[in-house]
Amino acid sequence: MKFILSAMLFFLLGSTARAEPIFVEAENFTSTTDAWKVSKNQQTRSASRLHTLHGASGDPRGSARRAIEIKQPGNYRIWVRYLHHERFRGPFRLAVLHGDTAIGKDFDLQSKPDAKSWAYVWDYVDADLPAGTVDLKFTKFEQKNCSGYVRHLDCVLLTTDKTMVPSHLPYGEQTFLRVTLGKVYDEPVYVHIFADHYRSPWYQHFSLSKAGAQPGLRPKDSERMLGGEQTPWCNITPMLYQDSGAILNISMRHTYHQHAAKLQARLEFATAADEQSIVRTMDVKSDPNGLVVVVPPDLTTAENLSRLKRDSNFAEATGRIADAFDWPEIGRKPQKFPFFVSATVGGYGTQVDKSVSEREWKTLDYFGFWNRTRSYIGGVWYMQNGSYCSPDIERMKERAAAKASEFRNSGKSIHDIVFCMLTDEPTGQPAAFMAQDEAYVTAFQAWLKKLGKSPADLLVSNWDEVKPVPDNQRDEFPALHYFTQRFRTRALGDFMATQRGILEEAYGRSLPTLVNFSDGATYHANMYGQGVDYFELLDADDQNAIWSEDWANGASSYQCGAYNVDLMRAASRERGQSIGHYLVTHAGRKSWDIKLKAASETARGVRIWKNFSYGVSWGSHEGGPAWKSHTWYSKPETWRANAEVVREIGGAEDLLLSATAAPAEVAILYSSSSDAWTMNRNHAFGFNRMHTWMALAHAQIPVDFLGERQVERGVLKDYKVCYVDGPNLTLEAARKLSEWVASGGTLYLSAGAASRDEYNRPLELFDSQLDSQRDSLETLQPFLNSGSYVHILQPRDQVVADGVTLDVLSVRQHQTPSKGGEVLATFEDGTAAIIRTNVGTGVIYSVGFLPALDYIRQAVVARREVQASRTTEEDVAANRTSAPTPTLDVPEKATATTLAADARLNRSYNPWEFPAKTRELILQPVRAAGVDPPLTCNVPLVDAILLQAENGAVIPIANYTLTPIKKLEFRLRSPRPVTRVESIHHASIPFEIVDSGTIKFLLPLDASDYIKVYY
Repeated sequence: MKFILSAMLFFLLGSTARAEPIFVEAENFTSTTDAWKVSKNQQTRSASRLHTLHGASGDPRGSARRAIEIKQPGNYRIWVRYLHHERFRGPFRLAVLHGDTAIGKDFDLQSKPDAKSWAYVWDYVDADLPAGTVDLKFTKFEQKNCSGYVRHLDCVLLTTDKTMVPSHLPYGEQTFLRVTLGKVYDEPVYVHIFADHYRSPWYQHFSLSKAGAQPGLRPKDSERMLGGEQTPWCNITPMLYQDSGAILNISMRHTYHQHAAKLQARLEFATAADEQSIVRTMDVKSDPNGLVVVVPPDLTTAENLSRLKRDSNFAEATGRIADAFDWPEIGRKPQKFPFFVSATVGGYGTQVDKSVSEREWKTLDYFGFWNRTRSYIGGVWYMQNGSYCSPDIERMKERAAAKASEFRNSGKSIHDIVFCMLTDEPTGQPAAFMAQDEAYVTAFQAWLKKLGKSPADLLVSNWDEVKPVPDNQRDEFPALHYFTQRFRTRALGDFMATQRGILEEAYGRSLPTLVNFSDGATYHANMYGQGVDYFELLDADDQNAIWSEDWANGASSYQCGAYNVDLMRAASRERGQSIGHYLVTHAGRKSWDIKLKAASETARGVRIWKNFSYGVSWGSHEGGPAWKSHTWYSKPETWRANAEVVREIGGAEDLLLSATAAPAEVAILYSSSSDAWTMNRNHAFGFNRMHTWMALAHAQIPVDFLGERQVERGVLKDYKVCYVDGPNLTLEAARKLSEWVASGGTLYLSAGAASRDEYNRPLELFDSQLDSQRDSLETLQPFLNSGSYVHILQPRDQVVADGVTLDVLSVRQHQTPSKGGEVLATFEDGTAAIIRTNVGTGVIYSVGFLPALDYIRQAVVARREVQASRTTEEDVAANRTSAPTPTLDVPEKATATTLAADARLNRSYNPWEFPAKTRELILQPVRAAGVDPPLTCNVPLVDAILLQAENGAVIPIANYTLTPIKKLEFRLRSPRPVTRVESIHHASIPFEIVDSGTIKFLLPLDASDYIKVYY
């Protein structure tokens, strides 16, 4: 009743004056318990003043209160700003209290359809408020706590203006800009600003003119200015994010598309709209027309004012460092081996003054990249209805012709184009989408008919039933599920091939045409995690190249990047497709790791490199704000490593470009059908496969991956040993594998391997050969994390074998040997864990667990323990655990330094303490089969791959021991007499002939090197 009377009185008095808005930061509310806490973390980056009142945990009954003074009574709209997430709810109640009266509303009860996850949203409640003290009170809905991701309350805004669009920006520090034009503009112009931000929303256009600052591409014609005229003070605060500011790309324009020839102006930055508040003046003469200014969130502190810089400030400071830098003298800059760098000399679509770009290119030229002399082009990624099976041919042709014309008009030669990158990180499209898309259904049927399949082969009655099936129908339609997963890649490949044909016609030459595939094969240890099967993709004549990247975020080791490259090498073996790769060198990558990755991945077939990402830090949001950017432009401590990588490859390119891996005697059968059936169920099989490869690499055993269809085509005949992981294998590949074993091969089957076919039907072929009983596979703990989280796997049993004890992780398979089977290892209960059985003239090792999971887990756990011992309470409090791989997550118990610092932690994010006995157990079939590699090394964990060329050989080496080695011994069995041995780092290397055809040589090794052997 009181509120009704006051509202009537307010109306009857005819008051039309609007009350001044009242703004309150939520973190200024008071809580007497631990129910509500002030928070600053990743979720609060978009909050006002970067803090929130967080109520996810603590006392569920606790409240937070704040008293405010209402000077003018009226009907108020009380806005609340809080963090929204599509999936997580953090409901809370705001109550407005005055005397005995309360009004309130519950917020965040359901998701807002138009709001994005992690965005802050406004919602309101209306209330009639009298003059005087009013209490605002936050409580938890139904006195329940919620996910820590939500219930972040940012601020409260009270206003009587119902038309007001709420914003927190006017209530923080303000930044102003005034621009005075040089007298060179005879035609009207305006100041165009493209604000490039460091997080989403990424971009926004603004104009400065006589009308001030306005969002949008351009002002009205009447608001443009002539030379000598000046804008009013323009509040540019909306361009700047409170956590990171912005990169302002500034240009003078007549219209949005018509740029002035030059930029001449005075820019005055201020903290208020008056002369006395000017904090920085920039007099700019830029030819061509363009200026980039890095602006911090505000200019009210000395620290932030020091961060306000223009392009030339950065270029000159970095250039001075580069000119005085101690550049490496090893090797040489590559002349024939393509090596690019991801570098932006300028802003986002903004050219800068010629003196700035020339200074930046002078700095960059010290490294030896190809960007100034060679080119690469982009694609025409257009489709209809969002479907790869509906390419927009006309638009593709139109854009390809326009791009080719623009390229020719630039004066560049088409013969200098090294590759065509169609797009970045595409994936196979989801099966659920494919099942609903008519174009997919038609293309899917056509593809299956081309493969010679009938409805009966696909376990259905007729062609009308043949269509892609979503994952939830995989058991109902197993054959269609298998082919659906394959077709995810095939459709992507066909879409890429369509673009390749159109682009090659437009440019008039053949080009290595590719996309950058994310390293999902590393992250998931399963190619169908992203729907990109390298073996499927490259088993086609219309694919001539492949490309990926070595982020290896979440990987157990950065060496897994080389695993990914080795998969691409295997898939390209039959048709010889080119392999390109991003060398990820920023975002905290250490110098040692950069060099290891480059050497190991070059060894496995990368022949086009692009270093990612140099920067410049002032020209792009990549890497974060310039004052704390993680692009390596801002990290001179990594410059030498990046320069050495280029020079190592350049120094070895005379042999390296044409060199290929020496034939291996050991194979790992990559079962894509297992990927299709274990996807999102249990990735442990894939990680066992990955780290079996790693164990072989640590022992310098050459190994090739083989795809199922490659095995079906008979390639196994050249191998002595084959490792198989994962429950599924195509029936035809299984038959070939069985014949190969009977003819003398050595087969290693890990737990459950090859027990089901590609349609997930029982496959008893190897059980009959073993003449022993393999029980059903037990899933002890499914593993769906990335490799660095392997430590979360809990040992459920142990295996004892010849003096070594291993943990049983994720799965187990009991087995009963036949009379002829030899038990090599047992579980804790004494039953057989590894059985060796003679089959014909061959051998099968049947293994009831996943030993390579224990191999990597021991190493990851060992590193985590050392890392934890070096972590202090200050580190934990500062949340300094955001390293590129989660191996560095800190256990709660690690709050103080307890052990001496280990230099290896500073050198690399990789683990190094791998159990040698476990490795030898994994290699037992290799040793028994008499595999005799042509290259041996006396130190495990040194990655050394023999690449053979016509006139010699080259051996890229990478030191995963993470400790410099004074004397590293190699023995090389050469097919021809050796005349000299050279090292990129140590020049001529003495060698001795040990016996006929074998030489021995010694050299020291830091992180990496390339050994060149000449015949």
